[in-house]
Amino acid sequence: MIEIKKGNEPKELLQYRQQDFASYADMPSDVKKKVIESLLSEQGHLCAYCMSRIDGGKHRATIEHCIPQSASTEKERLNYKNMVAVCWGNRDAHSNNDKSCDAKRGSLPLEQQDMKKLDVFDGRTLMDIQYTANGTIFSENSDVNEDLNKRLNLNCEARRLKECRLQALRTLHSKINQKYPNRTAPKKYLQELLAHYMAQSENREPYSGIMIAWLNKKI
Repeated sequence: MIEIKKGNEPKELLQYRQQDFASYADMPSDVKKKVIESLLSEQGHLCAYCMSRIDGGKHRATIEHCIPQSASTEKERLNYKNMVAVCWGNRDAHSNNDKSCDAKRGSLPLEQQDMKKLDVFDGRTLMDIQYTANGTIFSENSDVNEDLNKRLNLNCEARRLKECRLQALRTLHSKINQKYPNRTAPKKYLQELLAHYMAQSENREPYSGIMIAWLNKKI
């Protein structure tokens, strides 16, 4: 997970929200499409939580409300600053243990859905996130760890998220080894790579959170 910088809301959402009796549940499909396109653009076409690739085609995207709809007013449900794009999260699975991201969070009782600490709009709340050598995401902060594993299930076995993160890290290692075979890459190059992954916007590398964390630790 990395911090999401919110941009301006689509004009279609603004115009719809200004209508009498506007509601999220009744939002027209063309307006919702514009909202999803805008969210995907500012997130680099990655899920706000697991950082898998999402788009409007094969890898389906849906809108997540960071303040759950069940705990929101209608105004908050239509607030663009409360929205992120998320992946399908295996929401069709029979077992809740096989779901992740908002699909997992939404399967919990209402009183357990609120994040204890994580806020994708506030990078300070993400600083305690760590990764193990096999791609497991975790935190020594109990509240953060509860958000990662109980609410979002970001080590979901059914979705092989650990393996996906590990493969992303291996791809990074391969890139470094190709440029600097048989010797340690200089710090300057690692800093350049870190700046590259941090600056990506329209099309981020899937699971780039683990790569950014590894580069920060290595530097």
